Amino acid sequence: MAPPSPVSTEEHSLPVASVTTVHVESRIDPSSSRRERLLQDPPKRQENIHIEEELHYEDRDHRLAHGHGESPDTFTLQRNRTVSISHTNLFAEAERPRPLGDDRAFRRKRRGSHDEKVVGKSRKFLIDVEETQRLILAQEDTDGDFQITVQDTGPKSFHLGTANSSGFRKYEIRGTYMLSNLLQELALATDYGRKFIVLDEDRLNENPLDRLSRLIKYHFWDGLTRRIDAEGLEIICNDPKNRSQDQRPRVYVPYHDDLAMEYYTQVAASRPHLNLDIVRLPEIISPRYVKSLNQHPGILSLALRKTVDPRKGKTQIRGTPFVVPGGRFNEMYGWDSYFEALGLLVDGRIELARGMVENFNYEIEHYGKILNANRSYYLTRSQPPFLTDMIAEVAKRLPEKGWTPPELKVWLAQGYRAAIKELLSVWMASPRLDPVVGLCKFHPEGIGMPPETEASHFNHILEPYAEKAGVSLEEYMRRYNEDIIQEPELDLYFVHDRAVRESGHDTTYRFEKRCANLATIDLNSLVYKYQIDLAHVIQDDFGGQFKLRVRRGPDNVFLNGFLSWVENLRAKGVDGSIGNNGGWETGWAKGIMVFDDAMDAEYRQWVQDGSVPHPTSETDSQVPTYTIPPDAPYFYVMFSPRLFSLLSRRMHTLIDTYLWNPTQNLYYDWDCATMEQSVYETVTCLWALWAGCASQAQANAMVPRALELFEVFGGLVSGTEESRGRIGLDRPNRQWDYPYGWAPHQILAWPGLVRYGFTTEARRVAYRWMFTITKSFVDFNGVVPEKFDVVHLTHKVNVEYGNVGADFRFVVREGFGWMNASFQLGLSYLTKNMRRALGTLTPPEQMFEQAVVGLGVG
Repeated sequence: MAPPSPVSTEEHSLPVASVTTVHVESRIDPSSSRRERLLQDPPKRQENIHIEEELHYEDRDHRLAHGHGESPDTFTLQRNRTVSISHTNLFAEAERPRPLGDDRAFRRKRRGSHDEKVVGKSRKFLIDVEETQRLILAQEDTDGDFQITVQDTGPKSFHLGTANSSGFRKYEIRGTYMLSNLLQELALATDYGRKFIVLDEDRLNENPLDRLSRLIKYHFWDGLTRRIDAEGLEIICNDPKNRSQDQRPRVYVPYHDDLAMEYYTQVAASRPHLNLDIVRLPEIISPRYVKSLNQHPGILSLALRKTVDPRKGKTQIRGTPFVVPGGRFNEMYGWDSYFEALGLLVDGRIELARGMVENFNYEIEHYGKILNANRSYYLTRSQPPFLTDMIAEVAKRLPEKGWTPPELKVWLAQGYRAAIKELLSVWMASPRLDPVVGLCKFHPEGIGMPPETEASHFNHILEPYAEKAGVSLEEYMRRYNEDIIQEPELDLYFVHDRAVRESGHDTTYRFEKRCANLATIDLNSLVYKYQIDLAHVIQDDFGGQFKLRVRRGPDNVFLNGFLSWVENLRAKGVDGSIGNNGGWETGWAKGIMVFDDAMDAEYRQWVQDGSVPHPTSETDSQVPTYTIPPDAPYFYVMFSPRLFSLLSRRMHTLIDTYLWNPTQNLYYDWDCATMEQSVYETVTCLWALWAGCASQAQANAMVPRALELFEVFGGLVSGTEESRGRIGLDRPNRQWDYPYGWAPHQILAWPGLVRYGFTTEARRVAYRWMFTITKSFVDFNGVVPEKFDVVHLTHKVNVEYGNVGADFRFVVREGFGWMNASFQLGLSYLTKNMRRALGTLTPPEQMFEQAVVGLGVG
């Protein structure tokens, strides 16, 4: 369940002024090599492509948030005394700033990093954008990374001229936070082509919580938004992961989507400079076919919308918008999108979150699953499923956008058709459903080496095989990829490697060389959540019966599979069909029609008539009823809530049987090959709380134990150091192991803890995570990265793949999708005192000690 939206406070900047040049005081050596480099290669200026209002941080749909309300004090920007601490042990890798030798300009004593208190109105500075940017970089950016951080050793002091004095009266701004904010504001002004600006002092000393929340809400989401249409193709086709020789931008279109095929063909013809290659996929997409696309990768089309251009009154086609994670991840990802949608809802971006649900519906309809991401090399791979909860959270907010009950019912029906299709044909079907244990596994159908990895990623795995074959590594890779060499042992390795990537936890020693064998607590908690959600929604929203159509399929393959499944279910029931080789097989659900105008019309009429349809059979029957029209290419299936309720009970029993360890009071993964628990302590055990599949007694036993293991200074860590094991040159760090913490683990833990009555604990771990984000944001030029080392409290990580979002120049423009969401969601878990403390960077232990003293304890 998504938490309520936090309240943010913000204020728009003053208008840009075109005035004479302001001579900003500087303290640099004009002969320095640093200055020469800046003079020879000044920062590049982007084209002025945005409307001017955006320079003032205006969002035309949220005018109140920028001080345009009737009350002038409604959204007053809060000042604070944020301290940038560069000489504490909070950041182990940070060095104490040092004086720069004989340069007298840097010898004066450094004062505190916080700003002095100003009585009355804040000052307004008149700034020459380009000159000030170059001077402050030369003085303060001592390591040359185009950022101002606590690791730079400049004086952390700069003088700006006030607007009231036309720039002649100078005032000092001090500290890493204010100076880095100045650098960021200058970069944004440069984006808009402004030579001079008037900047409010409050913008430089803005409460970091308000500043980051504002940037996420009004800038980062927009920077991460994509569409696959004529206007968006140039951006979305860029794929840093494409390492093939064929770099031509390419769009793959599903076999049955004639509208998309026609549209993209027209775009390719009308925009020849894009050099687009439009390819229709075959009706049956096999793993072998997907492998053949590795040398010709491309973007997979998503949903298109027909809309009316309000300016021209003509019908136009636009891509359904979605949010990408950021950096090299420039496509719509599976589980990232769920967390991003929660963040979008907090920020009132309801229609954007709706678009992401509709794109998932499209993927399930045309590609058979929610994809790892919409690139051709991900066609056989999914990611952790969250669709039912995503639908519910978005649906709650759609009435705010004027959605009528009939429209909402049709939208829900389409989404839940997709969810049923995904549940039955992906997660509860071969090869992901283990026939013996009855639990679900990450087990994609792809073959060969994942092509999106770094070129040298598998060298250490392939080298022994190349030596054995007596050929070079490059030659062995070529022969293996072309099926000239057959190596079953290597084939199995890549099955597990792809499963790790499907899990979303790529990579971790928890899954190495065995992921496809593991029934994990995370996945099975999510499958349980689907089952219980569908049981409730069919009962509460669809009158106890959910009707859909299923294609017969080539040679009636889906119809015959359905009839066989029904016969087995009628004979054995749910408990007898799942596990112990009970014969459960729902691959027929691939034929479920997600986009179905006829069914939509029925649901629309039902709501308009105000009558609830009566089930055609007993609602307590676990066997769906069905109708087979003799001459139609489809058949009808009517699901009752009873089936999904029994499925959830069976899943709950299996989780307790195989995954719960009553001795350790933790959930573990189950290895279906060795038939034993995999004793790796993982924070995903808390997903059982989010999904609601733990009993209160289990939660009471597990939460203290889990927090003892996973709660560290900066939040919840992915796993324990003991479970991870030894680290060395031959066994490097993995990014989903200790000491790293990730946004999705935090986001799912908070409501899970609250659900079982551990609200204090939820707030505590939320504060730790929020402190980690805010501390890095303040001390490192506004950085918002993909992940953190939550043990050592740093975003500077020495691990595979680096840290997306940490490498930037001047200003962060996107953040990272689920990190943005975790911040906006995390704010709602903090009390007012916590928010006040966080705004001044009060460390967690100090905050909690003060809270205990305040309660009169100890």
